[in-house]
Amino acid sequence: MTFPIGLVIGCVILTQLLQTSFAAAADAAVITDIAGVRTTAAIQRMASDRLFLESEPLREMTLDMVRSIVFDHPLLAPTGGGACVWLANGDRIAARAVDIKNDALRVSWPVLEEAAIEPIPLERVSAVILDLPATIGERMRLFADLETLPPGNDVVMLLNGDRSLGEIQQLDAAFLELKSGNSVLKLDRSRIRALRMNPELTNAARVTGRRATLTLTDGSRLTTTSLEATSETLTLKSAAIKPLKLPWKDIHACHLYGGRLIPLSDYEPQKVEFTPYLSTMWPLVRNANVRYGPLTLRGMEYVSGLGTHSRMLVSYMLKGNESEFQTVVGIDDIANGAGSVVFAIDVDDQRVWMSPEITGKSAPVNVPSISLKGRKRLTLIVEFGQYADVSDYADWCDPVLLINAD
Repeated sequence: MTFPIGLVIGCVILTQLLQTSFAAAADAAVITDIAGVRTTAAIQRMASDRLFLESEPLREMTLDMVRSIVFDHPLLAPTGGGACVWLANGDRIAARAVDIKNDALRVSWPVLEEAAIEPIPLERVSAVILDLPATIGERMRLFADLETLPPGNDVVMLLNGDRSLGEIQQLDAAFLELKSGNSVLKLDRSRIRALRMNPELTNAARVTGRRATLTLTDGSRLTTTSLEATSETLTLKSAAIKPLKLPWKDIHACHLYGGRLIPLSDYEPQKVEFTPYLSTMWPLVRNANVRYGPLTLRGMEYVSGLGTHSRMLVSYMLKGNESEFQTVVGIDDIANGAGSVVFAIDVDDQRVWMSPEITGKSAPVNVPSISLKGRKRLTLIVEFGQYADVSDYADWCDPVLLINAD
């Protein structure tokens, strides 16, 4: 599983599974529908399966037609020394670990102000970052390690690069106790970079189907299938943590999935082919760039997507109810302006779209909607550009399948 960092979305509720009604939010939001049309308006209320916007006359939209709502609440950039908790379902919270005891993690989360978050069972935690690296390169290496370290043990990663394997017993303000073999190691907390929990012992499945993914202004990301709202607060339920009540001012955005809009990352690829330029192998990464960081194009972070690298081919079998494919492509910001690739899309083995050569300095490209009516296979391709495979961190951002209305 992958757990990228930071993104874009606003706040809303899903029909049937996501039920709510609330009074007007003071701030205007940008509402994007499934056709890509954007509307700027204040939300007057939501009820059942409809969204009501402040306008004359009052405008309403069915929630199945809403793709995202984004508020003008700035998203804070991660900084060195920060802390974060990665949850086993793919969510994350910008919280600092207080302690670990009785197989549960207690955290301090500034966004909740004086409110307290319930201890999180360790089986729902995938990683705890105690000291976020200051540079992007160091963060990418840390994220990749947290995602790819072999299972079988908890792993304690130290600031000096050393690692200790075993079973975490407890953590307090000064020390961490790690059972390793027949002994218990007592490690100085101030020397610890991060903890990777044994993935064999986590059990929180990634949420699919109807859901909303919220991005908070502190960079936290939470997935919910149930929301309740008033004019001032939003109460959400998550499979990973107990119900939370958050003020609207701390919500940056919300994406709606399920219904008529399905993220391509929910589908299992039928085939993945990677052809290295020399010998370095790169994986297909869901909902993160190929180096396991957030999908980011020219400062804009995306909630869902695919991290790829030249040359790669990823093929999906369709289910017959898809009508369109939509996506944004580009070379991830971690390339620092380098990289050169050509993106292409085949449908039933026929080329339907191909980009010009795209570099790390190119603007993101909004791919025209690709018709999938009556089609069986969708294939995404990233070809080498003029600079071989150097920094070819190719992102397919917010790739979604539009499902037939009937």
